[in-house]
Amino acid sequence: MTTTNIVAMGIVALTIVVMAIVWLANRKGNPESLENIPAYDAVDALIHRSSEEGRELMLGLGDGLSGLNGSLGDSISLTIQRIVLSRSVFNDRATKSFSGDGALANISQLVIKGAYENALAPELFYPQDNQLSGPGSLAWMAGLLPQISHSENASLILSGALLPEQFLLADIAEQNDIPFVIASGSPLAQAAFFVSSAPLTLGEDYYLPSFGKLNQKNYQNSAKTMNWLRIILAIGLIVAAILKFSGVLP
Repeated sequence: MTTTNIVAMGIVALTIVVMAIVWLANRKGNPESLENIPAYDAVDALIHRSSEEGRELMLGLGDGLSGLNGSLGDSISLTIQRIVLSRSVFNDRATKSFSGDGALANISQLVIKGAYENALAPELFYPQDNQLSGPGSLAWMAGLLPQISHSENASLILSGALLPEQFLLADIAEQNDIPFVIASGSPLAQAAFFVSSAPLTLGEDYYLPSFGKLNQKNYQNSAKTMNWLRIILAIGLIVAAILKFSGVLP
């Protein structure tokens, strides 16, 4: 048996041991002890803020569903919109949504209408509360920038397919002292917005709303296991590189 096979077997064995330890710890632990995702706690705070101050809550839904950035993450902004609308339909000022392509704008309008109908208040629904601010990523950003500066805005939630260049939205929000939250599944967007003051989703946290409350515990346990696997993989690569440079591995 070669040294390479021994190292590979060791890494696999270590992975199995770590997965077993994480599984046992999650099984014995209190389900209520799982930490909430800071970004989604911040969303709750923004909903309360807009309600108490009687000002608008803005939702930037990105340019998902355009076919250019097609992924599961493109549609989760609609789930976030549904959750926010279900809790803010009776606010003094309606929640405003801004989309970056026609398909997303049409579907989000149906989500808004459904939220008002579920609350038995269809007369409060106005189509102009959902706008197509631009056909494409940069056009959407250009259309949303002037909206952020309005004095009636209380907070901003950016979700969906975002680009690093759209950090300008965060910059404008900070200049106007508007609290905001970033929920994007794009690693590039997460890296760009990481330097802002806003809470944001990192890694798989972005997909949490789509799982529902009943499956959040299983999701968080799986995410913890994946994080351990990433750590093990990184350690394995470092060890393999050291063995390679030292001449132990061919």
